[in-house]
Amino acid sequence: MACSLRCVVVCGILLAVLDILHGLVTLGFYGYQFIIESFYLCPLELPVEKCHNKIYIYEQMFEMRVYIGIGEGIACVLFSIFYIIALVKHKPSLTWVWLMKSFAVIAINVYYLAAWLIRQGRYDHIEWEKQDYEDDFVWAGEGLTLAQIIIMILFCLIGGIFTYKVCEERTASRRNLRHRRKWSSHDATAPPLNYDEEEAQYLNEALTNSDKTLPVRASKQSLSEISRTDTFKHSTGV
Repeated sequence: MACSLRCVVVCGILLAVLDILHGLVTLGFYGYQFIIESFYLCPLELPVEKCHNKIYIYEQMFEMRVYIGIGEGIACVLFSIFYIIALVKHKPSLTWVWLMKSFAVIAINVYYLAAWLIRQGRYDHIEWEKQDYEDDFVWAGEGLTLAQIIIMILFCLIGGIFTYKVCEERTASRRNLRHRRKWSSHDATAPPLNYDEEEAQYLNEALTNSDKTLPVRASKQSLSEISRTDTFKHSTGV
């Protein structure tokens, strides 16, 4: 743990920037597929029957993943920004919220990859030619899943060090605060060393006397009261 808290925060911010790029790539890929689906899925030279079959298979296998992928890309960016704010504000509990997004992204990608592999031969009875975008979806899902796993491992490493550093800093701050309160509460009335009990009581009375007058030793009267008594005696004597 030789690195400072500031270095850990910088590393966490760099990791968040990397995750933002991951989210932008996700958003760009699925946004591109949404545009292809909306305008270029069926070229003019494609027969009507094959066009309908192509649209049907796309809707069954890939359309929902496109919509989820767009939301996934936006969520990656938002969670990364939230993660950066938590790092800057030194809030370890909030930084771990990022794991929710990471687990969700991995689960979604694994689910759709398994679904695509299982359903590959389900539409063989339909007049259909395998399209290039099928492989694009599979490769994109594998690549984004692997990238998210690597980012999550780095996040757990940085998050653990960050949490330890912040807790260590807060513990030291509380310890210093307790020492300061202890000394400040005893400084005003604590007698010096090597004083006997009578001298310590005398000094305490001198420090806490509201009239701000030193009391005379072995007497409970203040100097002002004694001076008034002496003056009264002199005046009556004359």
